[in-house]
Amino acid sequence: MKFRFLFPLTALLILLLFSCDNGAVTDPGDSDGSISFNHERNPGASAIEFLTDDDFQNLVLEIQYMEGYAPTSEAISNLQAFLEERLNKNNITILEPSEIPAGGQESYTATEVRNLERDHRTEFAEEGKLAAYFIILDGEFSQGSVLGIAHYNTSMALFGETIRNTSDGIFQLSRSTVETVVMQHEVGHIIGLVNNGVDMQTDHQDEENGRHCNVEDCLMYFAVRTTDFFANIFDGNIPELDEQCIADLQAAGGK
Repeated sequence: MKFRFLFPLTALLILLLFSCDNGAVTDPGDSDGSISFNHERNPGASAIEFLTDDDFQNLVLEIQYMEGYAPTSEAISNLQAFLEERLNKNNITILEPSEIPAGGQESYTATEVRNLERDHRTEFAEEGKLAAYFIILDGEFSQGSVLGIAHYNTSMALFGETIRNTSDGIFQLSRSTVETVVMQHEVGHIIGLVNNGVDMQTDHQDEENGRHCNVEDCLMYFAVRTTDFFANIFDGNIPELDEQCIADLQAAGGK
């Protein structure tokens, strides 16, 4: 009689164990430092993990680019400064950007971006270390004149062809400036802005345009991620987070 119930119980335990595997991108290694961390949640879902050092004291950022679309060193330096200014981490490391094969497509959907990340990403969360990811594609976004997106809780994409067409021409900003603004804007989304993982201290969400700030001069203004925004800037100034966005981050444990 005891053995009659043993098999169903064992089968149930196995089913429960495999039901917890939701296909999330996690550290595939079996080293002592590897942990289970879901890298396929919505942007902003890990905002607190980015802002504070409660669970992760260090941050590593991996940047991969398709052939011919390497980011500028100025944009990377500016991103490093932005992260250090806003995140409470002991150490923030941006790895040397690495090249991945060209996709050769005119445009990419968000689903295709996510699939490319699954194929190429190598850095994942470990004990005490949070990992973030940028992929730079050789085409445009399928949904129009968008220069970048945050597609997961630790993942962002830049559309290199759109950035190239928007910069370095007559009456256009430099490519490093455009990359800087778009990178920082997308990071803003994964660290919780606006009303996207951290609570607003004052109401400043532009609800008609999603998780963006209603202050036109703010880095998190909705148009910042589009070609229309850069077509109307001639002084080269890089927009920064406004006081309301900064207050949100600080209230949630950031700087």
